[in-house]
Amino acid sequence: MMGIRRAITILAALLVATVSAEGQMLFKSKNSRQLVEELLPRNSFGITILNTHFKANPNSIASFVTTSEKLPIQSGIIMSTGMVTWAAYPNDSPSSGCAMFTPGDKRLEEIAGAKTSDAVILEIEFVANTDEVSFEYFFASEEYPEYVNKGVNDVFAFFIEGPGYDTLCNIAKLPTTGEPISVDHVNANRNSEFYIENKQWRGYSIDNPGNSLASVFQFDGMTTVLEAKAKIRPYATYKLTMAIADVGDNIYDSGVFIKAHSLKSEGKLQPVAPYLKSEIEKRMHLIGANRVRVNGDTVGFDKTIHFDFNSYDILSEDTTSLNEIADLLTQFFDARLKLIGHTDDVGSDEYNMDLSRMRARSVANYLNMHGIDDDRIITEGRGKRQPVTRLQTDEARRKNRRVEFLIYK
Repeated sequence: MMGIRRAITILAALLVATVSAEGQMLFKSKNSRQLVEELLPRNSFGITILNTHFKANPNSIASFVTTSEKLPIQSGIIMSTGMVTWAAYPNDSPSSGCAMFTPGDKRLEEIAGAKTSDAVILEIEFVANTDEVSFEYFFASEEYPEYVNKGVNDVFAFFIEGPGYDTLCNIAKLPTTGEPISVDHVNANRNSEFYIENKQWRGYSIDNPGNSLASVFQFDGMTTVLEAKAKIRPYATYKLTMAIADVGDNIYDSGVFIKAHSLKSEGKLQPVAPYLKSEIEKRMHLIGANRVRVNGDTVGFDKTIHFDFNSYDILSEDTTSLNEIADLLTQFFDARLKLIGHTDDVGSDEYNMDLSRMRARSVANYLNMHGIDDDRIITEGRGKRQPVTRLQTDEARRKNRRVEFLIYK
């Protein structure tokens, strides 16, 4: 009866899209991309998000803000095996929660050693420019304290996969023992230095004033703030999967709270040229580039853009390769690009100088339309002064109508 009453109360709160002032927590539903962007540092170029995907009941994830200093994290996103709004109620019951009736996750079952349900999964595909990625979080559960070691070992994990990881690697582990984090692994008797008990709320009194943790937070216990950290290869694509699930029963909920602006890449900065050169060489046939040149931290290559005579319009035969260059610049998200336009030898110097500038600008405009910000691009024209060949055949002149690409950091 208590579980049904609580579920009805939560549903009512969700429908009005607010929580009482007593809860001091506000939630906002957003799509997965918007939620992940809240985790990124302000004005940071250390990490870029390529794709996101969310799999669960949409009421199980949201951004949150709290005015209470009792919670160790004041803003971020919450992933809950129940409805997220439930977390904001006073801890007025030792056995509250609601079932979402959604599937579990086999990866979490390997950690928990039992069947899971009501899994909440957020996938983030990203690229970073240093050799490390990290973020901060804490875990909380209604299974505390009475259901520890009783087959309801609610569990979560942060799985990373990509270069350097032959199999999925869980980076949600205790810094002292390397154990995964779950109800049975972190509690009052095991790894207790990472555990915070939230005693049941009895209403306002001298012993339990209204500004206590129990007055603003429903979960019976939680961990201290922990850091997830992984070594990565700069500019390589990785996938981070944040997952949490109920174990044993699907009524009493657990949640993971991830700190806003804490998903960052603050490891050792690496020179971009070796990574960029290697990636360009992998894509040479797709880009249609000639020899790759390296000068310090600048990587350059010539690519023949098939402009018609006396034209700066990009032809359809070049769009596939330019799309590949846009994808490359997305991967190397903090690199800049210089485009240098060239012409053949027909016409005056002045006319060809203007035409070469317009050709470079056309390429820049195309890349703008495919997600590359214009403030990352510089354009220049050199007219007919630097031909790749001085032959005066139609084919030679076609080769001289080109754009040179210089990518640097």
